[in-house]
Amino acid sequence: MILKAIPEPREMIWGNIILNNLFGFNSQNPIGEVWLLSDHPLISTKLQTPSGESFDLRSLLKLFGLKLPRFPILIKLIASEQWLSVQIHPDDQLAQRIENEPWGKNECWFFLKDSTIALPSLNLDLKESLLNDSLTRDMNILHPRAGDLVYVPAGVLHAIGPGSLLIEVQQSSDLTYRVHDWGRNRELHIQKAIEAFRKINPDDLVVRSLDNFACSYFEIYRCYDDTYIRPNSIVVMLTDGLINDMRANQYGTYLLLGKQFFHLKGDALVIKLADGWYQLQKAIAGQASDS
Repeated sequence: MILKAIPEPREMIWGNIILNNLFGFNSQNPIGEVWLLSDHPLISTKLQTPSGESFDLRSLLKLFGLKLPRFPILIKLIASEQWLSVQIHPDDQLAQRIENEPWGKNECWFFLKDSTIALPSLNLDLKESLLNDSLTRDMNILHPRAGDLVYVPAGVLHAIGPGSLLIEVQQSSDLTYRVHDWGRNRELHIQKAIEAFRKINPDDLVVRSLDNFACSYFEIYRCYDDTYIRPNSIVVMLTDGLINDMRANQYGTYLLLGKQFFHLKGDALVIKLADGWYQLQKAIAGQASDS
């Protein structure tokens, strides 16, 4: 079975009108994010069969052997005209302890064009940088190229810069702790960010010319031209193409379900759920039985 996700826009103060035009969204304000696949309460995307039958993403959890509060992977297309806030996301333990959320937010960015980001230097001390008002000077500005991937685990300080275009694959969470917002007067979350912050070598986060990548919660593969895809995969098309005999459009997001392999023609990202979800499911079930 092939299910297509119906994309949903999200206006953002730093957004780029190119997404309005690309998807034909009727909005006077720039779209910053197109949620390609989501079961999050903030924005939920519907799924449709080629014949038009509709499904909720959450109804598919059983097919993946999961009993979770929602489908755990969220995929976005992001375009920025300005800097996003300098921010941090909590890990699973912190999200459960202080936010009453089932998990935190690990994410990665696949770049569709040469872009700009900021990551902390290895020795950055968040408290000291905030006290000295030197945070933006203490960050490293990087310029990932089209086809690169950057992994942003929970606890890593980061920001996406202007003129960027990328696909974000993340845990299904909207927990964001802003520490600097370029004078836009939105709420900051300094104490939570300090608690979430952890140091990591930024060189360990960049994958040049992605072929494949894996972390605890998702595996991502780049496919070209003519490929056979395992079932129970998520496919985000990078070009127009075909899945079996069905036409698939650029940035279309599809769930390939069942037992047979699927024939893909075109350039695409293939996303699989990793083992971390099954371990987390056991931990959540254990917490419930203890209570």
